[in-house]
Amino acid sequence: MPRFALSIIMMCMIFGVVLSTPTQAQASVRGVVTVEFANVRIIPAIGADVLGSVPAGFVVDGNARSPDNEWLRFDYLGEEGWIGVPILTILEGNITSLPVADPRSIPYGGFESPRAGTTSAPSAITARLTSGLRLRAGPSTAYPELTSVPYNTIVPVYGRSAGNGWIQISYNGTLGWVIAQWLAFTTAVTFDQLPIGGIVAESVPISQSGVNDYIAILRLMRARIDLAQQSLDTIRTLWADASLNGRASCPEYPAQPSDIPIATPLLAAYYDRLEPLRVLFNDAMFNVRLAIDLYIEVCNQPGTQNLVGQGTVIGALETVGLADRQFAELRLRLDELIPEDLEAGAGECLFTYNGEFQILPVITVGQRVDDYFNAREARYATGYCIDLVEGQIILVETAQQKGSNIVHQVSVSPFDNPTNFAALTRGTADNRLLRVGPIRISQTGRYLVVLSSNGFPSDGYLLGNFVMLISNATTTGGGSLAIDPVTGEVVVQVVIPAGSTPISPVATTAPAVCPSLSFTCEQLASCDQAKACLSAGNFSLDADSDGVPCEDIRCPAFP
Repeated sequence: MPRFALSIIMMCMIFGVVLSTPTQAQASVRGVVTVEFANVRIIPAIGADVLGSVPAGFVVDGNARSPDNEWLRFDYLGEEGWIGVPILTILEGNITSLPVADPRSIPYGGFESPRAGTTSAPSAITARLTSGLRLRAGPSTAYPELTSVPYNTIVPVYGRSAGNGWIQISYNGTLGWVIAQWLAFTTAVTFDQLPIGGIVAESVPISQSGVNDYIAILRLMRARIDLAQQSLDTIRTLWADASLNGRASCPEYPAQPSDIPIATPLLAAYYDRLEPLRVLFNDAMFNVRLAIDLYIEVCNQPGTQNLVGQGTVIGALETVGLADRQFAELRLRLDELIPEDLEAGAGECLFTYNGEFQILPVITVGQRVDDYFNAREARYATGYCIDLVEGQIILVETAQQKGSNIVHQVSVSPFDNPTNFAALTRGTADNRLLRVGPIRISQTGRYLVVLSSNGFPSDGYLLGNFVMLISNATTTGGGSLAIDPVTGEVVVQVVIPAGSTPISPVATTAPAVCPSLSFTCEQLASCDQAKACLSAGNFSLDADSDGVPCEDIRCPAFP
């Protein structure tokens, strides 16, 4: 599989639009569960987090649907829950009459106007948090996290969700939603006194969109095109009949498709790809609506018996034809961008960056990794996922096998922010072994480790096997890479605790390297690292410009 995502990261190594959202549900659909039990999920997707389960015979009052009509949203214990339509028998209502809603594409609460963002509105109702809480963009855990609100904070309250499971509050001017059970009202008020939906935000929030949202919006756009195709086919048939008969038959009109909403942070992150698609999509939907509106106009003209001139018919069919071509172009573009099989299996993770996708292996601390570069396979960079915890100090080692012409460069960064490097180090051609670190982990989570070659051989043909090992820098008795002095092969040797006599000497040592140009003296592990960082250009380490970095912390001062 092409390794585009990692290539982009390596090239980047040195280094909002108020949404139009669908309205809240005005209609409802009642269905009953027909299987032994059914999972209720936070978003309309197989594999999404499960809120709970309901048994056979459970009655669901759906208030919204997924774009593909395969999921119903309903109130589940105060939460927005989603259940699959195929396991329901519909008792009342029509699924297509419900508004389309999906927290992945409606990030600000699913309301007609954004109910999360910023506000300066006062409130006579206040409450105290009985636990630290995440402030979210909508009344569900499926919506993006905007900020965190500390325990015991008193906040103004503006509204509630329909199921009373969520409360709309503001914290330092940020309007959003928190779980109701962890609030204690400090003013005399009941849930019923709070308005459903709360207030409208003065501006939309700035939030971080997950990289997978990009994939989701592409798939949503594709599903919406298939849904709108029904309306396009129907209105084409109606105008063709009008052309033959000279009058409109004026049956029930097809549904008018809506534009695609894309969250501002997501649109900004993938602007070059998403903006042209968004413009083309919305233009296509406009043309479908225009053809429908023209037909409705003909049907509503009094006293004409729905007569229609050929000029009007020709213009309408041209509009339909344009929408047809736009639909075809959209499908072509989206089919090229949407990956066919990107489900990460056991021991794998899905990495997405700048619109490119890649399945990477998940590795662990202490695991020896044998890998390779090969120009013929366009394999110029390799990446790995690893789970680390706050306060952990790691050491990354890479070593070239015999015959390799690789000159390694290594980066370590948070998985969801891959250009925010915790460490970035380049090796040299005269040393087969590169050590990066110690690196102190600032936050628990998943991290991305990327290896590439620091330049290319003179013949341009990159080739070679290598070994990588990530170890705990503070743990004795673990493994470390070395070059066997007899065979020249890369081996993992046991690190001898301080004060002990080594069984055999280390075959080679790597020169000290700067783990990150952003590190302070406190973050660096030794004077050699401080000198390496100063030499690399971090002059903040030498405040008095005397050539000695991190005096009295890592390096002794001049006598």
